[in-house]
Amino acid sequence: MQLRRTHTGRVLATVAALAFAACTTTERATGPNLPPPPPDNPQLTKASFIFHVNTRTGAIKIEAPTGTENPGPSAAVDGTLGGRGGKPGGPPMSLIAGDAISLTASNFFASTVGQFTAGKIRVRFDLSITNTLSQVELLSPTFPTPPPGVAGVLMFPFATHVTVTNGGVSVGGTGDSLIVELPNTGQVAPSTDWDGDGSPGSGSPFNFFNDAGCPAGSNDCYRFEAYPVPISAGATTAARTVGFDLDPTVSNFSAKIIVAANLHNSGPAPVGTVAGSVTSPQRGALSGVLVTVNPGGLVGTTSAAGAYSIGNVGVGSRNVSLSNLPAGCTNPGPQPVTVSNAATSTVNFTVVCAAPSGTVSGSITRTGAASPSLDGTIVTATPSAAGTTPSTATLAGGSLNYSIANVLVGSGAGAGAGSVALSNLPAGCISAAGNYNGLTLGGTATVNFSVDCTPPAAFYQYRAQWGAITGGQVTLSLSFDPSTFNDPAVNGGAADDFNGFQANVGFSPTRLQFVSCANAVGSDFQNVNASSPSAGTISFLNFKNGAGSLTQQTVAVCTFTVLAGAPASVTTASSIVEITSFSGANLNLANVQKTEGTLTIP
Repeated sequence: MQLRRTHTGRVLATVAALAFAACTTTERATGPNLPPPPPDNPQLTKASFIFHVNTRTGAIKIEAPTGTENPGPSAAVDGTLGGRGGKPGGPPMSLIAGDAISLTASNFFASTVGQFTAGKIRVRFDLSITNTLSQVELLSPTFPTPPPGVAGVLMFPFATHVTVTNGGVSVGGTGDSLIVELPNTGQVAPSTDWDGDGSPGSGSPFNFFNDAGCPAGSNDCYRFEAYPVPISAGATTAARTVGFDLDPTVSNFSAKIIVAANLHNSGPAPVGTVAGSVTSPQRGALSGVLVTVNPGGLVGTTSAAGAYSIGNVGVGSRNVSLSNLPAGCTNPGPQPVTVSNAATSTVNFTVVCAAPSGTVSGSITRTGAASPSLDGTIVTATPSAAGTTPSTATLAGGSLNYSIANVLVGSGAGAGAGSVALSNLPAGCISAAGNYNGLTLGGTATVNFSVDCTPPAAFYQYRAQWGAITGGQVTLSLSFDPSTFNDPAVNGGAADDFNGFQANVGFSPTRLQFVSCANAVGSDFQNVNASSPSAGTISFLNFKNGAGSLTQQTVAVCTFTVLAGAPASVTTASSIVEITSFSGANLNLANVQKTEGTLTIP
């Protein structure tokens, strides 16, 4: 045990582990009475991958050796390559560093106490090796010599560390062991999960260095894992499980792990291509999306058609992920893919996005001699792109301005374009439809209207007018105005009146279902009686008590349920049966001008 004291008198201790040569030292000190291990061999330390393992969170941090020493850790020994940079240097070695491979840990597991070994917790995780070199494959090492009958890239933990401290965070031991806060005392040892090549008995402690066999007290015997060879340039191995048995008091430990392999020129690295498309059901092809293949960090960008292609991807298991998606789109996450040599692997992404929409707005100017209220006029925006639906707004409160939110932009041909039309205008008012272009996500397109209103014709006026669709229902107001015509047969030269009104009204039952008719608030007619004798028809009668009315009156307000279906335009078809007068003969129906109502249903 090596001891180090700070000026405050705190004791920091780092338990070193197995190394190249055996040597022991003892020193009396406070703390746990653990057997003193030999110091780490400096050459092996420089070539080791250091794993920092947090047993509570399952976090594993891997520090790779740089491979910059000469003789370098990643030096070939099979005659095809020299030492570092192709130069001979020092004794032949085949200890592989971070300049040749990367290690990936996954699937952390911690057992309960005693589940595998009495009084111990077993920590397991999977490790895979990626050959990051090009035109170089990894073979079985010549140093250290593999156990008899074993072929493969060797991996073994030559040192494990656990820190004893009374608190604080710093660096201790040989300079690469973290000192963490209590509680963190105990012992760590490789478990039987280091099982060699998986054959019976494989993975048992083996003397890789200068002692013969593994007698009691031997310090060069390590459990090991063997990865099948060759590991081709750019390839990633299947994951193999390794583990450690540790005291329950250990919350953090570090392990120094050696990877040994020979390097061999293998010609151009086997590579393939990853290609595909990135599309959205709501927006179609997504362009400008970044597609990344890892490991390797190769990046491609989708075209206007949403297509991408990434070449020179190392063979083996890879993950493909997206970034730089348009606003309102949800990243679907990475997809796994297996890349084969000289082949194209297809990875398509479907991205869910909010349907792009904007606002169509404008103002209405009235022309002509008459200036009736435009309340109840329906403004409908119909996008041109396929798969879109119309959106509507209804004028109210005397306003001559409109704004239609959530108008779909669409994709492909006609995206961002469409038409706007007015319906349910007062009698004698007409307006041409307008068009818009360039509507974008969150943008606004402006379409203004001019409505020409002429004085009412010399007829009695009957009008059917739809309201706005609200809560899945819509109302139809039916009104009659006797003041716009004077028939001498009715009340002589005095103004014509009416006190009874009976009619049939036809409508499309495909998108509308009749509910009921009611009296209108403020109308003189308060005795409505209505029914639907057949689908698509309303029959109603309403009358007032006493003298007839000389002004426009609402004779019925009928309610409909809007049914599901394709977008439709519904127009009433009214047939007046009788209009009675209190003062004279019944009104002549030939003198009635009818204005039917048209409803646009999205």
